[in-house]
Amino acid sequence: MSLFTQTFNHKIFMRIAIVMAFIQFTNALEYMALTPVFAFMAGSFSVPVSFSGYVSGMYTMGAVLSGIAAFYWIERVNKKQFLIKNMVLLGALTFFSTLTTHFGTLLALRFCAGLVGGTTMGVGTSILINTVPVNLRGKVLATVIASFSMVSIVGMPVILFLCTHYGWHIALWAISALCLLSLPLIIVTLPQDAAPSNVKTSLPFDRQTLLFASCSALVQFSPMLIIPILIPLMTQYLGARQGLLSLLFLGGGIAGYLATKITGALTSRLPVLMLATMSTLCFVASLLIPVLGYHNAFLFMALFIGASYSRLVCASLIAIQYPADEQRASFSSLQAAIMSLITTLAFFLSSLLLPDQGITIQNLNRLLVVSALTAVVFPVIVIVLQKKLAKRPT
Repeated sequence: MSLFTQTFNHKIFMRIAIVMAFIQFTNALEYMALTPVFAFMAGSFSVPVSFSGYVSGMYTMGAVLSGIAAFYWIERVNKKQFLIKNMVLLGALTFFSTLTTHFGTLLALRFCAGLVGGTTMGVGTSILINTVPVNLRGKVLATVIASFSMVSIVGMPVILFLCTHYGWHIALWAISALCLLSLPLIIVTLPQDAAPSNVKTSLPFDRQTLLFASCSALVQFSPMLIIPILIPLMTQYLGARQGLLSLLFLGGGIAGYLATKITGALTSRLPVLMLATMSTLCFVASLLIPVLGYHNAFLFMALFIGASYSRLVCASLIAIQYPADEQRASFSSLQAAIMSLITTLAFFLSSLLLPDQGITIQNLNRLLVVSALTAVVFPVIVIVLQKKLAKRPT
């Protein structure tokens, strides 16, 4: 193959990855934005702001159910057409949320949005991974995962700006517009899906499948224990002023983006186990900053967010090696369902480890220790999964 052909193909693959990153950005923003935006919405629905938990919970419930269900049937559909329909539905459901002031109706719409969102990225990831060669999979995965950082860097600040100056309706309309904008990108850029088979190639729902599908979720469990208390952690124990919080989150988002891209580039040069170990050490180091009493919120956010995204890239690269190409959509859908479930469990455990009387140094350190202990298991998980992959017949 000539250098020109290799370069041309690389550009095509990266173009597909960028489109998938945009879809992931839109999908993640639609889910993540509703929690802070609900502070602006609550008055219109005549409910307290604390009801935002119900709104997020209904979405998560829908995502878990649809992800598990899709495991059994998603291979029978045309993936590209399915992705187009999902983005249309997601945009419509977000738009319809602005046409009601009944809280029960909003919960029903969020549940339906979860049903759609729970399968969108599983299908999209399968299209992407099945298209690119093995040596580029780490790089394109990092490109897609980096979209989460862009939600923090660009998406959330813009949405909150729109809420503050133009109202929450405009903010949700903007998200709906992003869903519609993705349609021509999908149609023009993503490759045509092969004709769906009438008989699904079986991916067994067994212990090994669950182990590989749970890999990314288990890796994210540790940082998700800390996410609910990030603001009080930084203001009460890391010396951050309220006025610096937006800069801290922006800096964390940039660190996450850079760590994701760097890890993706290094996956073709360094062993995944080495990258997983280094990123885990950085994650534990970030937790030591508040434990040891250092007042450096910027360093904490850079290490915490950067290491979390780097670990996620490593976990994703291991997990995608498990299913065959024709089984990838169902596997990715199961991954998404488990991720939603584990995230919910982490949020609940975080609250259980912090008593009602508030955050003290003792229960904060207990939470940080639990997060660190669950994090250091990751390199062991990598070793176990790599051994299982090596034993499979080629």
